Amino acid sequence: MDPVMNPFRPGAGRRPPVLAGRERILASFDVVLRRAEEFGEGDRSWVVTGLRGVGKTVLLNELMGQANVRKWIVAKVEASSSTPLRKILATELVKAMRTATGRHPNGSHLKRALGVLKSFTLKLGIEGITLGAEVEPQHGVADSGRFGHDLTALLEVVGEASLDFGVGTLILVDELQEASSSDLEAINMAVHALGQADVPLPVFFVGAGLPSLPAQLAEAASHAERLYVYQPVGLLGSDDVRKALVEPCLDLGATWEEDALSAAQHVARGYPYFVQSIGKHVWDLAPGPVVRADDVLAGSALAREEIDAGLYRSRWERATAAQRRLLIGMAQLSRENAVEIGELATHLRKARTSDLSVARGELIKKGLVYVPERGLVAFTVPGMSDFVLSQEE
Repeated sequence: MDPVMNPFRPGAGRRPPVLAGRERILASFDVVLRRAEEFGEGDRSWVVTGLRGVGKTVLLNELMGQANVRKWIVAKVEASSSTPLRKILATELVKAMRTATGRHPNGSHLKRALGVLKSFTLKLGIEGITLGAEVEPQHGVADSGRFGHDLTALLEVVGEASLDFGVGTLILVDELQEASSSDLEAINMAVHALGQADVPLPVFFVGAGLPSLPAQLAEAASHAERLYVYQPVGLLGSDDVRKALVEPCLDLGATWEEDALSAAQHVARGYPYFVQSIGKHVWDLAPGPVVRADDVLAGSALAREEIDAGLYRSRWERATAAQRRLLIGMAQLSRENAVEIGELATHLRKARTSDLSVARGELIKKGLVYVPERGLVAFTVPGMSDFVLSQEE
């Protein structure tokens, strides 16, 4: 089939042609949008969690796109362990408010929101940013230097401005597990404060991260488990894999034999990134217009080579010898599930679990493993265990 017409899009953050398996979350977001616009009321914020490559960033981009179409005030950032979240967020909020001045030039609360945002950025020492309007800083609002209090004040005035426009404000933070505990505490504080009003302002926060994120938020504030709606994003079911592979092809006049579909489902194991990679290579290889089992066999082999060489090997090569021994031990004990750290220490013939602390801590920093709950450790990427075991051969 013509590679130019290939509909599949493997890659980090790239939207697949069919966003299969996420319909419930998207339907829930549509309710959030409509409630904000029809009643001027905010909803409970979300925390989206999942392993690497399951589509969290794609989902956030989809939410951002839907809000932008409706002319919401939208800011999307990616948290980083090297830069305070407050600075990253302030920069993107400036861009969002500059866009708002073009979309809603006559809002009565807009000038005040711009002034408060200017105070917020000046307090943080962010220079070289213009708001696209001549505004004076609103001294005494969002400039105390305490991030939680300032973020709350800032989002309140931005929420008032969006209410004035008949829309809402959407704040999206990807890789939120990378934020410091103090920044997580500030976010919890702001989300909690905004939800206390009789009619909450239409400000909606969505944070996305690894499955350890809920525990990190709870450590930052004990009431965090009640602040958010937790939206886990997992592997795709067999029907969703079928939908993701078949529907894009049907639109282009191609079909799949049942044996081919079964083979693709077996190889992909529900991993969205792998589904797209298989689809891409099968399309490029198949003479078409019918995809057959032999096409899947050849395409899957290429997809596996691509993922091994990129996604898995890049992570493996960042690990030291001691860290690789820990990864191999994890893979030997469990291919997909979390491993109990005491069992892992015994398996690796360590006298104490603390003997693994340094290697485990460094692997967490490198993003290869995470702690789903106290005493456990797991791979951040589905299928990593198979690759690790292949390195022993």
